[in-house]
Amino acid sequence: MLNRIVFILMLLLTINSMSADENVVSTSTNSSDSIINQESSSYLISRNLFVEFGGPSFGVGIGYDQRFRPNSVFGFRTGISFTNGTCDNGGWWGAYDGYYNEIDFTGVTLPLEANAIMGKRASKFELGVGATPCILKRTETNFINWSHYTVESGVKLNIFGTLNIGYRLQRKSGFFLRTGITFIIGDLKCSPLDGLLLIPNLSLGYTIR
Repeated sequence: MLNRIVFILMLLLTINSMSADENVVSTSTNSSDSIINQESSSYLISRNLFVEFGGPSFGVGIGYDQRFRPNSVFGFRTGISFTNGTCDNGGWWGAYDGYYNEIDFTGVTLPLEANAIMGKRASKFELGVGATPCILKRTETNFINWSHYTVESGVKLNIFGTLNIGYRLQRKSGFFLRTGITFIIGDLKCSPLDGLLLIPNLSLGYTIR
C-alpha cells in the first residue's frame, strides 16, 4: 500500500513538473514574439500624406512623402497642385531699359524632391532639392516701351528648380507638419519666373505606417 502511495505521489510530481516546463516555454515564446514584433514595427517606413501651401507646389496642392528605407535620413516627396499668378523680370529698371516682360499664368504643377531630415526626436531639420515641372497657360507681354509691346499666349510645359529649408514634425504616426522657406530658381523662357524667388511653405497632414 505504501509503495502505491509513493508511486502516485511521484507520478503527480512528474506531471506537475512537465506542466511548469511547458508554461515557461510558452511564456518565453510569447516574450520573444513580442520583441520581434516590436523590432519589426520600429523598422516600418513612415509615409506622409499632406496638403501643401506655397513652397515647391508654387500654389496649393496635395503631396506624398516617405523615406527610401526604414529609419533612413533620406527620402523623397511628390505631388500635384494648382497655381495661378503673375511674374515679371525686374519691374521699373527692366521697363526703363526696354526689357520688361510680364507673364500671367495658371495651371498644374508636379513638385518632385529628394530630401533629408536630421534629428533624433520628432522635431527635425529638413533640407530638400528638387524640380517642379508645370503645365501652364501663359500670357506673356513683352514691352519695348510704354506704347509698344507684343503679347503671346498659349499652353506650355515649364520647369523650375527648388531648394527647400525648414522644420519638420515627423512622428511615427499621427499629425504631420512641415514649414520653412523654398528658394525657386527659374527663367522666363522655361518657367513662370526669372531669377530667384523666395516662397514660404506650410504642409499639414498625417503620417501612416
